[in-house]
Amino acid sequence: MRTIGADLGGTWLRLCLTDPLRGVLLRLRVPALPLDRLAPAFREALAKERFPRPDLLVLGSTGIWSASRRAAAQRSLKGLARRVLVVSDIELAQAAAFAGGPGILVVGGTGSVAFGRDGRGKSLRAGGLGALLGDEGSAFWVGRQALRDPSLRRKLGARGDLGVVHAPRPAAAVASLAPAVFRLAARDEGFARIRSQAARHLAGLAAEVRAGLPFRGPAPVSWRGGLFHDPRFLSGFLAALADMGGFAPRPALLEAEVAAALLPPHVLLGRA
Repeated sequence: MRTIGADLGGTWLRLCLTDPLRGVLLRLRVPALPLDRLAPAFREALAKERFPRPDLLVLGSTGIWSASRRAAAQRSLKGLARRVLVVSDIELAQAAAFAGGPGILVVGGTGSVAFGRDGRGKSLRAGGLGALLGDEGSAFWVGRQALRDPSLRRKLGARGDLGVVHAPRPAAAVASLAPAVFRLAARDEGFARIRSQAARHLAGLAAEVRAGLPFRGPAPVSWRGGLFHDPRFLSGFLAALADMGGFAPRPALLEAEVAAALLPPHVLLGRA
């Protein structure tokens, strides 16, 4: 069965093309588009690679948390494959991190969220409430904490201009300060404190999910998102998990688009 796995992010649409005889044939990325404008981009990418119409297209996307949203998204992609399945990006990322097995995935990007499944398919989410109601420990939160402190804001220089809140996408603009905060954390205690607090907030999301799911033994936990690219942030996150106890951390096993192409659809949907 020819399959395309796809991971739709804010910047890129990542694709993995597979064939039953030859396995993974190709991985590529194209600029991301809204779901309702995605079908032409798919067709263009497949035509360019001379990949025949697939039997199955599996796409992970933001905003897919209800049956009605899933159905609408699948209708918008109808015809691209004989069967189309759309799942939420966090469901796909969790399945990728544990190759379809149980575990908790913590995402630290512009926003923050944790999503876990136990061995029986029960799932639970913590966080993911957006910049207005939550996103503690996220890149947005890191940037906002720095901007709220006058002394730290001055140390950011031109990047600390409060006019950032009037940007076309203010949450993303504030989140873009996180790399600068982490660089300055190497020599400034105030920035280092923000980095440490953010790591603990994300570990707290994992603990919230674990409290609601009956894992046998330590809960497997993995991570994803731009904040974790900073080695000291990752170390702080792992240290916070160790302080809490009851976790078995490990890096993700698969990339999201690869998991979408290779894992059975019922696994991605959390069904036994």
